Amino acid sequence: MPLSFPSLIYVVDDDPAVLHSTCFLLESAGHRAAAFPSGEALLTAFPGPSPAFVLLDQVMPGMDGIEVFGRLRDLDARVPVILITGHPNPSIRTRARAVGIALVEKPLALEDLPGLIAAGKRSGAAMVD
Repeated sequence: MPLSFPSLIYVVDDDPAVLHSTCFLLESAGHRAAAFPSGEALLTAFPGPSPAFVLLDQVMPGMDGIEVFGRLRDLDARVPVILITGHPNPSIRTRARAVGIALVEKPLALEDLPGLIAAGKRSGAAMVD
């Protein structure tokens, strides 16, 4: 469901296939997607263009998604963040809940996009501020 204007959405995932397919999915729905292969790469984009939200993979080499979220806070980046994971174990759920990040399981599907985009834009998604 495209909006009347494309939203810029940052996608962070260390798996090139998942990164490509997620960006393709978002672009197919009329949004603009910027791909980042790691949390470190994402952090270099701030300050910069303000995305509608960040889809942030939890399980990555180096910093995990929740650590990247903390660094975004340190940078005073004001952007909603949604954590995505293919490993939805209780520990990740507990950590995400503790810092207030919405958690969505992979794989993402086209029918998931309207809810995901709504979650990213409403105040209920974790806002780095």
